[in-house]
Amino acid sequence: MASPKVKKQKYLNYTSIGWREWVYLPKYNDFAIKAKVDTGARTSAIHATHIEEYKSSGKKRVRFRLHQSNEKINISTNLLRYLKITSSFGDSEIRPLIRLKICLGNRSWFTEVSLTTRTRMTYPMLIGRNTLMKKYLIHSHKSYLTGKNKHISQ
Repeated sequence: MASPKVKKQKYLNYTSIGWREWVYLPKYNDFAIKAKVDTGARTSAIHATHIEEYKSSGKKRVRFRLHQSNEKINISTNLLRYLKITSSFGDSEIRPLIRLKICLGNRSWFTEVSLTTRTRMTYPMLIGRNTLMKKYLIHSHKSYLTGKNKHISQ
């Protein structure tokens, strides 16, 4: 059994986050989106409207609009593929999947995100466990530990 000192050191490389956090999109002027952390979901999802697939230079692309409160941005990016997502209620949905650079706390990276309608949801983004990449320690009783506008774009 590891000593308490060794266990504590193991977590020094983790960033503490709450069950909800601000996520930023560095490639889009650090557009800020409220996100709920959901370790029950494998893949992250984001609320998108005006989703339209098209081809450019022989590549499949998708354009869509993101919303946060009264702010909105239009994004155009490569379409990776379509993904079948099954909800906790057993309902299935086919969603477009994209790679999006996100920033959470002081880290930024590319992750796969599905586009969906989350109109009735409080948080426009859902952060799944694949996005967290085993680099975050989630405090289920705390919120916004990384703060708003306190991130470092990389």
